[in-house]
Amino acid sequence: MPPALYPDLAGRAALVTGGADGIGRAIVEALAAQGCKVAFLDRDIARGEGLAAELAEAGRAVSFHAVDLRDVPATQAAIASARALHGPFAIGVNNAGHDERHDFEAVTPDYWDDRFAVNLRPMMFVAQALAPDMRALGGGALVNLSSTSWMKGSPHMIAYTTAKAAVLGFTRSLARGLGPDGIRVNCVTPGWVMTERQRSLWVTPEKWQAAQQGQSLKGEILPRDIAAMVLFLCSDVSRMCAGQNFIVDAGTV
Repeated sequence: MPPALYPDLAGRAALVTGGADGIGRAIVEALAAQGCKVAFLDRDIARGEGLAAELAEAGRAVSFHAVDLRDVPATQAAIASARALHGPFAIGVNNAGHDERHDFEAVTPDYWDDRFAVNLRPMMFVAQALAPDMRALGGGALVNLSSTSWMKGSPHMIAYTTAKAAVLGFTRSLARGLGPDGIRVNCVTPGWVMTERQRSLWVTPEKWQAAQQGQSLKGEILPRDIAAMVLFLCSDVSRMCAGQNFIVDAGTV
């Protein structure tokens, strides 16, 4: 099925974190296909440069900015460089995250802080950097990515699930704070999405069968399914959606 077309997105500048691979890559590709000027941030230089070159060859207005989002000043500088290329941002997608497995007993204070520095803290400072652009433009859209893993209470990743649960509280408060400026803030919560990383690290016949038994809709949840929801929330067709959590998990119970 071809993706929906949102004419209002054409020409808007969009920033995506963690855009070099997986769900982030699908979001970058989807926004670029809508005619957005897309800047994406990632620490994977090879994948980031490869995607940017591929999309530029296809005539898309895309730039890649290599940065470790744990470094807040470097992230702010990367956003400033992206703004100089594309203009003020009307769209921001806080996608970056890393679901590294870990045992409860082995978590140290430094590891706990690092997982939050990867999975939660960047959202605050990316939003803080983009909000003035959106105010000046008369409005905009921020989309934050969570995960159903916290809803399931997934073991062996407590720091990740705690951070991803906090994304909802962050979204709700930010939506109330920025709503008067015409800035819509929402959350998208994916289920088990079949990215390259998930296939290579975690998918087994037993886990796949269990996932299918739990899904109301059978089959794979793909990165493009998450990107489709993000596009809707970035477009003005979602003009009265704010502070909400949109779950894309094939009806998992």
